[in-house]
Amino acid sequence: MRKSAVPMLVLTVLLTAAFASAADCDFVGRASSDELVDYLAGVTPDEDNSECITLAVRRIESARYELAVPALIKLIDFRRPPTALEREGIALRPKVVDELYPAASALERIGKSALPALVEAIESPTTSTRARENAVSVWMVIYKHNPSKGVTRLRQESTALPDSAAKENLKWALSEAQSLCDPSEKARCKTAAATPKP
Repeated sequence: MRKSAVPMLVLTVLLTAAFASAADCDFVGRASSDELVDYLAGVTPDEDNSECITLAVRRIESARYELAVPALIKLIDFRRPPTALEREGIALRPKVVDELYPAASALERIGKSALPALVEAIESPTTSTRARENAVSVWMVIYKHNPSKGVTRLRQESTALPDSAAKENLKWALSEAQSLCDPSEKARCKTAAATPKP
């Protein structure tokens, strides 16, 4: 009897949270992709709207709506609100970037068409550290089947720039990208990061 009481309590808490979110964010379910993009482009995240932002981003992600890329880049460091279990201090496993940052997950799903905007975010001096880290993480997930190619592309972007803050940001990203390569790919990634000799 006691064993079934705990899962039922957890289920009740999760369903209550889900229905509360749905009731507060009704407009998200009715909005078109373009309306969701307009909403995300104009919103400033706070405690009151974080559930609605998360739901809107998840809908954009499901649609793989490429026109949302600029709005998603703006929100790449927006962290979703904690789940009911997380608020209780229960974490089943360590979370990765795309689980905590919904815009990062959506950009990963959109894929290669997001790459130019990711480079701009990495280069920009106004990008937060977290946003830059997330941009590199998304970049490498997009290149997950060929990580050394992702590293090569970042190196090429870096060498194409004159010395500047943007170039330094890309050099940092190049180092960060190498650290995200699987152990079996480390050697290839290191080779890809090295500037070819003329």
